[in-house]
Amino acid sequence: MATSLLDRALGFLAKTLSRHKAWHRWPFPIALAMILGHRENLRRNNLTDMQSAPPAVPAAPAANDKSFRSADGSHNDLKQPWMGMAGARFGRNMPIENVYGEGPDTLLTPNPRLVSNALMARQAFIPVPHLNVLAAGWIQFMVHDWLSHGPNNKDHTPITVPLPDGDDWPDPIMSLLPTDPDRSQPEADIGRPTAYTNVETSWWDASQIYGSSLERQLLMRTNPQSGEIEPTGKLYMQPEGSLPVEVKSKSDGTQQRQELTGVNGNWWIGLSVLHRIFAQEHNAIVDRLRIDYPDAKGEWLFQKARLVNAALLAKIHTVEWTPALMNSPEGRMAMRGNYWGVMGETFGRAFGRVGEGEILSGIPGSSTSHHTAPYAMTEEFAASYRLHSLIPDSFTFKKHNTGEALLTCSLQQVSGEAVLAIHDKISFDDVMHSLATSNPGALVLHNYPDGLRRLDKDGRFMDLAAVDILRDRERGVPRYCLFRQLIGAHVPKTFADLTDDADWQRQLEEIYGTVDKVDLLVGTLAESRSALHGTPVGFGFSDTAFRIFILMASRRLKSDRFYTDDFTPEVYTPAGFAWVAENSLRTVMSRHCPALQPYFANARSMFFPWKASQP
Repeated sequence: MATSLLDRALGFLAKTLSRHKAWHRWPFPIALAMILGHRENLRRNNLTDMQSAPPAVPAAPAANDKSFRSADGSHNDLKQPWMGMAGARFGRNMPIENVYGEGPDTLLTPNPRLVSNALMARQAFIPVPHLNVLAAGWIQFMVHDWLSHGPNNKDHTPITVPLPDGDDWPDPIMSLLPTDPDRSQPEADIGRPTAYTNVETSWWDASQIYGSSLERQLLMRTNPQSGEIEPTGKLYMQPEGSLPVEVKSKSDGTQQRQELTGVNGNWWIGLSVLHRIFAQEHNAIVDRLRIDYPDAKGEWLFQKARLVNAALLAKIHTVEWTPALMNSPEGRMAMRGNYWGVMGETFGRAFGRVGEGEILSGIPGSSTSHHTAPYAMTEEFAASYRLHSLIPDSFTFKKHNTGEALLTCSLQQVSGEAVLAIHDKISFDDVMHSLATSNPGALVLHNYPDGLRRLDKDGRFMDLAAVDILRDRERGVPRYCLFRQLIGAHVPKTFADLTDDADWQRQLEEIYGTVDKVDLLVGTLAESRSALHGTPVGFGFSDTAFRIFILMASRRLKSDRFYTDDFTPEVYTPAGFAWVAENSLRTVMSRHCPALQPYFANARSMFFPWKASQP
């Protein structure tokens, strides 16, 4: 009860003080308390269940298998076994009355392609000097674990986007298929907003590595030469330690070779290197477990190693990646506090948890709670993670030990099947070091990658910036001002309130007319230059996105029994539990890229630039 009263007090504090100025304009102790208060308010007001009726669920696991994650994410919550499984619906962070998709009168207003050309197009690459490209690869590595809307609706008329006057688009029209809605519960859905299903599991369960179905999971474990599942519990790797290769059919009827993983859509070199080292990490965990359990069967070793590997990924994201993107005292403390609590890592490792709450000792090991709605990824969370501007348009690969330039490639030349060609030409260590010594792009206007604004998808071109805008409108994600209002944040009344940049104010007004029509993505990129309510100093993304992140980043841990009630040595094994506690991205890199240790030894974060060799 005391914790509940504390949470409510923090929520009241945040709401009251926000009327005067944003949380990041207050001194550190007050700012931190306001972050916790905002999270509490969002938990109470910004979780909406879109599941009209529970979907069909596979049979319950045997009693001795309840300490394993299911392949499809079912039975994480044993009382509501459908929760978070592949095929369940996306939830919402907005009241249900505010999430109806936009109709034909506003869906294309202003024209998404015009927004892309005038406000998004990269004029000159704007880097983030304190980050490396691994930070960009990492977030896509995580997002592929959490969400995907799957194939679009081929039964519906494509959405046609008119081309602005003078547009140099290579096709005569720009069109895309609508998102495929969930039609499984028509009677229960009458009068409700359209809902969409997540084809991946919603849990933080490393489904990007292991897949979201038993069929895909077994494929990751199968030796393609023998056709047999690896009896050791390991993921199959090629003899030289690289990922296996699958042949995929393309929409134009041709085939392409691509590295095999649980999720390998939108593949590029940044995903490739991270998938490889964490597939190797799974196998290293199996080797460690076999020491203590020499008679264990391969299935048991696989499932326990998966638990450990997924938890390590969650830890790295929480205490390493997110603080690197939120490079301020408040941001670092908030995210590390999510994991370790305000008592901190040193206290926790020395003395263990203090009580079952999350504020003192963090979420892992606290009691499970779904707060006000069943757990699910949300459409607003997906919209807030539109971070494509992090991606550079060109990549230069160099020898890690001499700095000699080896190859310069466009984004398209490091994507899809071309990734295999990169690995054929350049050593894995050189690829990894090259990414770790290059900068990603800043999340601001006029910095969206050209390669993604004219993306060749099997002979059909796509402007992903225009698609990002259109998908939010189609799926009922509120526009920027309403979005801010519904999460309890300051709402700009003029373009000058949104951004201090006079040129941006003029450009935004020319496109939108009034500030209330600004799209969510455009608003989050524009607020990077607002002195009063915009992006906090040191943050790589906007305050608006941060509000959703503090809600959903906590929720990914707090709702998952494998990070709460079942985050124990008994479930993980003592060796596995210790592996999570003792390891980090630095130790993972040291284990699988030992030659690169001198180059990241002095980096404060593995997502900050490593030492570069000079030619």
